[in-house]
Amino acid sequence: MVDLSFNATVFMQMFHFLLMLVVLRMFAYRPLMNVIEQRQVYIADEIEAAERQKASAAGLRGQLEADLAKAREEGKVIVIRATKASEEQAQAIMEQARTEAQRLKEEALAEIGREREKAIAQLRDEVASLAVLVAAKVVKDALTIDAQHNLVQNAVKEVGQLQ
Repeated sequence: MVDLSFNATVFMQMFHFLLMLVVLRMFAYRPLMNVIEQRQVYIADEIEAAERQKASAAGLRGQLEADLAKAREEGKVIVIRATKASEEQAQAIMEQARTEAQRLKEEALAEIGREREKAIAQLRDEVASLAVLVAAKVVKDALTIDAQHNLVQNAVKEVGQLQ
């Protein structure tokens, strides 16, 4: 049979157990829960800050990409302008060279013309002096056919010697 006698140790053990639960709840459970709650709040704040930083970084990245694209476009425009300017400068240099060449050609042709006129004038002077020389010899000698022939031959020889 079962003995149903009153055992005070069981009640004392229950009392001690309940007392230990109350003490643990007051001194250990509440501070522990406070620490856990603070930790949860801290983690939530850190996650929120990380999300804000991530959003900010994404915005900055977008801005940097836009700035980079803008810089590339500006670089292309600068290259196009520089190319156009260099082509215009090359064209101007070529035009200047053509103008200078034309001027030099015209000066050379003018110089040739002046030298030609000078040579013609000199030739006229020589022809005139030869004519005077021939006339002087004709007057000096008789005007026979043989004498005229000799005078012409002598004049031709003298002209040949002048060259």
